[in-house]
Amino acid sequence: METPDHAGILKRLASLPPFHTNAARLLSISSESATAIEDYEKVFKSDPALAAELLLAANSIEFGLMTRVNSIHQALTLLGLDRVNSLSATIAMRQYMSQTPRLKVMRPLWAHSIATAVIAETLGHIRGFPVSGLYTAGLVHDLGRLGLLLTVGQNYEKWVSAGVSNIEESNQMERARFGMNHCEAALLVGEKWRFPGILQACMVGHHDSDLERPGEPVALVQLACRIAASIGFPEVNQEPEALPELPDKARACEDLELERIRERVNARMGTIDS
Repeated sequence: METPDHAGILKRLASLPPFHTNAARLLSISSESATAIEDYEKVFKSDPALAAELLLAANSIEFGLMTRVNSIHQALTLLGLDRVNSLSATIAMRQYMSQTPRLKVMRPLWAHSIATAVIAETLGHIRGFPVSGLYTAGLVHDLGRLGLLLTVGQNYEKWVSAGVSNIEESNQMERARFGMNHCEAALLVGEKWRFPGILQACMVGHHDSDLERPGEPVALVQLACRIAASIGFPEVNQEPEALPELPDKARACEDLELERIRERVNARMGTIDS
């Protein structure tokens, strides 16, 4: 095996294109804030491209609103804060990824991230945990992979597409092949894009086996990531994983049923494809 160009990859990660300023602002808005709707409205009004995506999504079949949405304020009011929060995160990510190379591996990575986001948000509701930002944290948790795709390119795409037994083996092989795994790459990516600390923590720690506080956002995103992989939305080409043990309330939750998750992931993927 060739020696990984660790220094070269680090340099290229540090030189990634900046994350769109207004898209980054969308990711940093807390739905727990009393001014959240106003904050979202300011960002969308200041950016025609983001505003166009909001209106396109609001009028899509995903949300099935009974009236035609023609303004930013109307979209935000009709959708409601929770849906605005998750949709804004998706629009922000789509804005950046639309400028990246169109690699085949992008679609399954998108599906895994959206499934993780949907599940993380649902777990937060079930556990009575403040869900602000959980969808966003799930959506961005694998951005270290995007960083490696943008710096290593097709070599990384080929590697991600190759079969592995499990995610632990994948992470070990990733480090041996590229000098770092995607969680370690995420540390640089999160700092480069100046993401909020909680998003960076989920990007770096979503495979950490030593998490001490199971109710914290990182642990919820980690569990959501594992559930997503076990029900057909893996982040790499790995052998099927058994469903992780879930609390009683989670096992009984209709929103965590496979078909329900698939419906929500496919609907959001449709928004992205449009």
